[in-house]
Amino acid sequence: MFAFLRNNIAGIVIGIVVAVLIALGVAYGVICSGVISPCADEPIPPLERWAAKTSLRAYLKTHTPQTTNPLKADSVADLKAGATLYVNNCAFCHGYANNSTSKTANGLYRRPPVIAKEDWSEDADGLVYWFIDKGVKLTGMPSYGKTLSEKEIWQIVLFIKNMRKLPPEVKQQWAEAAEHPLIQQ
Repeated sequence: MFAFLRNNIAGIVIGIVVAVLIALGVAYGVICSGVISPCADEPIPPLERWAAKTSLRAYLKTHTPQTTNPLKADSVADLKAGATLYVNNCAFCHGYANNSTSKTANGLYRRPPVIAKEDWSEDADGLVYWFIDKGVKLTGMPSYGKTLSEKEIWQIVLFIKNMRKLPPEVKQQWAEAAEHPLIQQ
């Protein structure tokens, strides 16, 4: 039995290599044929959606920092700073207190989540920080790691995670931001 396998191992290896090369050739041919639409106004194909989500989840399992926010939720100054930073950097795509978003955000290929509609309080601090710091390829989510300081990113994280339980003065600032001139409702 082992002699049979030993004698045929080269044929098995060659068969596997040929099968892989054929699969790669077919994939390359499909990509180069123009069959896959690049249009942002069309639904995302299921395979593309699965590949993107699976890859992101797998990456985040091993690369998300397990840190907690060094800023405290009772810091009105940091919450206000976070609200201002969010309005200036994030709200255009991720929405305002009244759940409105810009026309640009509505036309993005991957519609960004409207932060005010979702409860982010249970998400890990490091995960929210990672999304802001690193961004996500092919989604329109930029990396702010080179344009905002670490403290500024933590202030945005603090604001996002406490959005549903803001002190009155921060809640008023957040509500007033919904009247932002970039938003046409």
